Amino acid sequence: MGYLKNKQEAEDIVQEVFLKIWKSREELLAGTSFESFLFTITRNAILNTIRKEKYQQVYMNYVKLHLEKNVLLDEELDFNELERAYKKSIDKLPPRRKEIFILSRYRNFSNVEIAKKMDVSVKTVENQMTSALADIRQNLLKLGFSGIIFFEIFL
Repeated sequence: MGYLKNKQEAEDIVQEVFLKIWKSREELLAGTSFESFLFTITRNAILNTIRKEKYQQVYMNYVKLHLEKNVLLDEELDFNELERAYKKSIDKLPPRRKEIFILSRYRNFSNVEIAKKMDVSVKTVENQMTSALADIRQNLLKLGFSGIIFFEIFL
């Protein structure tokens, strides 16, 4: 609640965290810190919520500024459509590239942390991220979304 300032979003995150704990209950090792695990999944859930709100706001601002170009009519619906297309584009990435992208964008790992976790060089991580962004952008362009929207919202 302190970070989001929205009771409903805070409650949703609490429920999401409990669900992740339940799903991961068998994977939690006795030697790992539950507090650390709890902190990490809660932090990531909060950051993802904040990021999504930011994306929505940037998108709404873009649409309002470009109404004369007949960008999109139903702003809320169209953002959801863009978000679905974005997630499908991520799913189409090759497995290794997808894993690097998710660690970077959703789990907020640095390139150095990803490189250590995956036992690759930092340059490899950078190259995979560049390729992932290019692939996602191409997929969105094929679906008719503007490249400008992609870069304003998702980068």
